[in-house]
Amino acid sequence: MRVTDLTKHNSVVRALNTASSELATLQENMSSGKRINRLSDDPIGATQVQDFKTKLSFLDTIKRNIQNNYIMLDRYEDELADMGDMLRTAKTLILAQANGSAGDATREVTATELEAIIDALFEAGNSKIGKLFIFAGTQTLTRPLARNEAVQPALIDVRNADTGFIFAVELDQYEGRFIGHSSNSYILRITKEGPFGRARYEVSDDGGESWGKEHTLLRDNQVVNESGKLDDRVRLLFPGGDQQEPEAPTIFLEGLEFVSPSNPPVGYHGNDDKKFIPTGEGTLLPVNLTAREIFFKNEQDPESIDIFDLLFTLKRSLIENEPKVLEERIDELDRAFNQVLNRRADVGSTRRELELQFDKMGDREFTKTKQMSAIEDLDLPEAVMDLNLAELRNQASLNTGARLIQPSLINFLR
Repeated sequence: MRVTDLTKHNSVVRALNTASSELATLQENMSSGKRINRLSDDPIGATQVQDFKTKLSFLDTIKRNIQNNYIMLDRYEDELADMGDMLRTAKTLILAQANGSAGDATREVTATELEAIIDALFEAGNSKIGKLFIFAGTQTLTRPLARNEAVQPALIDVRNADTGFIFAVELDQYEGRFIGHSSNSYILRITKEGPFGRARYEVSDDGGESWGKEHTLLRDNQVVNESGKLDDRVRLLFPGGDQQEPEAPTIFLEGLEFVSPSNPPVGYHGNDDKKFIPTGEGTLLPVNLTAREIFFKNEQDPESIDIFDLLFTLKRSLIENEPKVLEERIDELDRAFNQVLNRRADVGSTRRELELQFDKMGDREFTKTKQMSAIEDLDLPEAVMDLNLAELRNQASLNTGARLIQPSLINFLR
């Protein structure tokens, strides 16, 4: 069979192209260090590599989130440590003033020191990282702690009074103000109709479940249920002089109630929502701490306590020179300290869990990288040998093509 020069030429060109393409591929692999540089190199392997890269990106995101929260947890640790130190100092001060050797002057000075501790705790509860309040739940732009005013208007409830008569009187004449801070809500109910000095009242601090002794209603009244919760020294004051005008006496109807909502010295204005960060596939861990958990009573925990309410009560007792109250409530400082210590333990537990998860993510990242490398990366020694062979084949193809193709006009015309 006769083989024309054009056939030989095409065959040589195809062989040269094949050798050159193989050499170029090997050179690209050597320069990149990868066996797979495009999907066509190994469709199945490329798909597996992309899957590994997605998983590695996810693991890297988790690790960065964990590291970012280390800053906040370290700040929690520092603030809680300072709070514990301040409460220990407060206990030392109160212990020194609860015995009989202390006097008015020393207790007054101690009250000033306790006020400084209260202010420091208040500022610690409003700590920030940058512009974000760290103890406000997820409302990080809201200042979590705020001082409440000691004076609030009395709410008048006429549902239990003589409704047939109550619409004929002006409720403005019953205007009163509750003065003082308390975590309790109070109801002062008129039990005997009459003006100041003759009307009688009783007090409930549990929503009307139980009532204290009867007292005579005056313009200045102590609001306390003697058989109920601790006395917070809340008072109900009515405007006017010491003497009731005889021509226009204010008659308080039986069943009339004056309601004082809870008014603690310091209120919480954040929320209780938790910030969750992923620590694995489908695993979330809460990392934030709120001022409510640190400073305020939890109804689900009988050992919890309102720390600011306690400190304000101790301060008032120091000013009013009441060593008995100091002695009775000093054990509550231990509960307050334990409350802060428990939150500090929670932070330490969260930090330890994050560190364990960070190490676990690092191990998984190493394993995934190793598996991806086995698929994607180039075997360098083998690639060097292949490259040398490809260079030899390419050079041999060029030499052979040069001998087979002797271009001339006569040969081309044949």
